[in-house]
This record gives sequence, structure tokens and C-alpha cells, in this order.
Amino acid sequence: MKPTGVKALILAAGTSNRMGTPKQLLRLGDASLLQHVIQNILRFDFSEIIAVIGHEAEEIKRSVQIEDKRFRWVINPEYASGQSTSLRKGIESCCSPNIMVFLGDEPLISEQTVQTVFRFGLEKHSVSTEPYVVRPGFQSVPGHPVFFGNAQKIDFFNLKGDRGAKEIISSLESRHVLPVNDQGILMDVDTPETYEKVKRVWMEQSTKKG
Repeated sequence: MKPTGVKALILAAGTSNRMGTPKQLLRLGDASLLQHVIQNILRFDFSEIIAVIGHEAEEIKRSVQIEDKRFRWVINPEYASGQSTSLRKGIESCCSPNIMVFLGDEPLISEQTVQTVFRFGLEKHSVSTEPYVVRPGFQSVPGHPVFFGNAQKIDFFNLKGDRGAKEIISSLESRHVLPVNDQGILMDVDTPETYEKVKRVWMEQSTKKG
């Protein structure tokens, strides 16, 4: 596998308040949600894969075992202040012009979707020196993963609260939403109800593959 120079950043530091238990460790088949997310990302030619954790960090590191030299954990001690702190911490750790941001509670994103965003982001980098963002959209609703190109020219460090990168994305002139037939880009696990929905869809997909 030849690294591309694109780094993957997984945001998984939240407190899971609405779930009531660390959602990173909820089971989906024979692995946790976060394990599924990481294993899906490992299939691609990322030069490095970074997971930002905070709440129950030690338990997550014990439970999620990843044997790939490209992977490492980053601890965000400010995780209680919102997702923006994890994004900033991850960006600081990446040191790369091309960063693809995933959420640690979205295990159903298809391989085709990741490949579509990944390839478009790289193609854009070959012709542009300005900052840009690429993300997938399902039925006109944008989701994750989000590819930040020429990220060194984007000011991530004034982000605050739990809004993630929404304000930054809206401020960029070069924004691209790629239509995909993949509801997984919008299916994050925040509550027991969304967890049950994700489990049902995952079982359906597993049955079809089997």
C-alpha cells in the first residue's frame, strides 16, 4: 500500500451524554462502533490515521486494539468543551495539507463513498493551491467524511463549542458536495434510538453481503 499523503482524522472524544454510556464502545456485531470506523478507514491509502479521544480514553484504548503502524491515538483533555476542541487537537497533530475528517460514531459509511471523496479531494489538490472542502451529500444533505484540502491555509484554531467545522466550511469559497447513494453519511449514533436504527441497518447490510 503506497501512502498518498492524506491523513485521516477520527473525532471520538465526546461524553455521550444523550446515550448514557460511552457510544464509542457500543457493540455492533463482534466489534465496537469505533473499531468498525477505524477498520473501515484502514482499507484506504491514508499515510496516517489519528483517533482523537477524551472521555473514557483509557478504557477505549484498552478495548479497541489496532495493529497498524499508521494508526495512533491522540488525547483531548478539553473534550468536555465540545467537538471543536477535538478537531483543533487533531489538526494540530496531523501536520498535513490534506486531511479527511470522520466521526467515531458513523460506522455505516460505504467504501465507495470514502473512495469518491478521497479521489476527488486528491484530484482537486493537484490543480488548486487555495483551501477547499469536499464532502458527500445524501438527498441534498451533506455529511461525513469531510476532506479539507490545503488545510494549512485554513484557520481552525478559533473554533469553539460543539459545532465542529460548520462555520469554517461555510466560510470557504471552494466547497464541493458530491451526491452519493449512502444514508450512512448521516447516521451517527447519539441516542439509544439512533443506535437501534444503526444496528438494524448494519444487520440488513450484513445479511445482503452474506
